[in-house]
Amino acid sequence: MNEQIIREFTFWGIWLIIPLLVDIVTGISGSIMVLWGYMKRRAKKIEYCPYFTILIPVYNSEKTLKNCLESIIKQHYPLKNLQVILIDNGSKDNSYEVFCAFQEQNPALRVWWVDSSPGKAKALNKGLYMAEGKYIINIDSDGILDKRAVMKVAQKFENNQDIYAMTGVVLIDKDIIEKTKNKLLRIVQRCELFEYTESFLVGRGYQSRRNKIFTIAGAFSCFRKDIILKTQLYNNETLGEDTHMTSQIRELLRGKVVLCEEAFFYLDPIESLDRLYIQRQRWQRGQIEVSSLFRDIAHKNNKGLKNVLKFTMIKDHTLIFPRLIWIFAMMYLLYFEYPLKLIVGANIIMYVVYVLNSCIHFFVSKLYLKEQKEVKLYMNKHCYTLLLLPIYRFLVFMMRMAGIINSVEKYAAWNNKTFSEEKRVISSTLRTRLSLYYRIKGWVNSG
Repeated sequence: MNEQIIREFTFWGIWLIIPLLVDIVTGISGSIMVLWGYMKRRAKKIEYCPYFTILIPVYNSEKTLKNCLESIIKQHYPLKNLQVILIDNGSKDNSYEVFCAFQEQNPALRVWWVDSSPGKAKALNKGLYMAEGKYIINIDSDGILDKRAVMKVAQKFENNQDIYAMTGVVLIDKDIIEKTKNKLLRIVQRCELFEYTESFLVGRGYQSRRNKIFTIAGAFSCFRKDIILKTQLYNNETLGEDTHMTSQIRELLRGKVVLCEEAFFYLDPIESLDRLYIQRQRWQRGQIEVSSLFRDIAHKNNKGLKNVLKFTMIKDHTLIFPRLIWIFAMMYLLYFEYPLKLIVGANIIMYVVYVLNSCIHFFVSKLYLKEQKEVKLYMNKHCYTLLLLPIYRFLVFMMRMAGIINSVEKYAAWNNKTFSEEKRVISSTLRTRLSLYYRIKGWVNSG
């Protein structure tokens, strides 16, 4: 009896320590801190509207550029205090014609078109030198700014002179989700919306209050011009140019990087699982590259868990491997005479705990969605998505794992192989190495 108790205690202890410490405890503590921050916040108006430059890298953005530019026209901010610079990366579609038509129809807004060398980092660097604003906002061309976004950014910068840079809240456009015909893809996109909401309003919200934001969002980032020009600008040799810029400001300039919880930017949802696969691998690889570049500087500035890069890499990289072992170890537990009901029960309990954790994040993040009423109503309507998030996150986890494996390649590429392409490569390799097996299989089938 004692031996069985010890065995089950050991099982539950090892089985739950990683998810409890890494996900659940940090998730709940983050929610509490974000909730406390929401209760303490005070709205402060500004006496004047400072000049902003909005940089938009463009590459084959014909379908999305018009909506992006129109969202700037609709800002609750004086257009005379806005400068917009479109930096083209060598588009081969009609993006330039879209710009010309918009410029002709909206003469009140200063909009410039600039050609640049290929690469988002090079495009942004060129735009930085041309920027005239006191503050700079970078946004992607495949999304739209909420009408209050620029004003909220201005208020936060002007009322907090110690802030060097900010990331806005990036969410998925619910209207485009509903236009998706593929039902399975639509479910994935809803999971993506819930993931982004939790990641920004709770995850980055928690990091923001401790000045430990690992990366500002490339889709919507904001800077003081005088600060960003003190950096080495955007690095074109890494896939994580946004993380690299964040690390420069935090580690080299010892500056404060925060989240602007009330400034929203809406992106198009992922258009396929292949694109999600490429995106998450790119993020994972960029994280590894930047952490390697700033390893010594970060260690010198901060010791132990105060080291943002070290803590993030332990959480998102190092602990991936025991998680992977933990997942595949389930099939071997039966050989050690662990009861099947114990294994199944453990997984069910953990699944429920992860769902409850997401529910807590959901209710906390909704506090910041008061002005985004349509998004809030949409998420309430599809709150059952919370039940699917553990499955979605497991899928993303495996994609990140593939990103770590593929990061051993010497040179980084913006577009890696998609899941379908890698599956074909693996299948082809197996067919070559196991050709005899496939021949025998063919003979059996033909017989």
